[in-house]
Amino acid sequence: MAPMIINHRSPLFLKYIILERIAKGAVAFLIGLGGLSLGPVRLNHLLYHWAQNFNIDTDNAFTGQIFRKTGLVGPNMLMIISVGGIVYGMVNFTVAWGLHRRFRWAEYMTIIEISALIPLEVYAMHSHFSPWRLGAFILNVIIVIYLLRNRQLFHGIHEAVDEGDPA
Repeated sequence: MAPMIINHRSPLFLKYIILERIAKGAVAFLIGLGGLSLGPVRLNHLLYHWAQNFNIDTDNAFTGQIFRKTGLVGPNMLMIISVGGIVYGMVNFTVAWGLHRRFRWAEYMTIIEISALIPLEVYAMHSHFSPWRLGAFILNVIIVIYLLRNRQLFHGIHEAVDEGDPA
């Protein structure tokens, strides 16, 4: 017997998926807005300035590597990444709304996105294993299986939804 949270009669796990989409959308949206609010600035110069303000050692190997890698991100690239983050956040908000309304297109979008990332997660676990990556991989597989097994929770856009009839 499956646990209550994954039982198809209880949409509790679906609510978790919706909350996960909202959280992912909020983080992407806020990071995108933060990147746009920086304006035309070199990211490595900004991080170096912040590190000095917070008394972080700017001469150690770790911070030097961060400054070198962020030096590759110019103002135009930062703007593109920021706009991409905002768009990705809005798509996640839209999918969360669609899952809440139980639209089949939202189910398909969630299954396609998570399924497309599973091979990348396997590669990441193979190259640098961590329990967090394993947990994320298992959770994503469970989400895909849950959505595929509980297709009756969703309906098409033009299908009538009869919420009052239990039969």
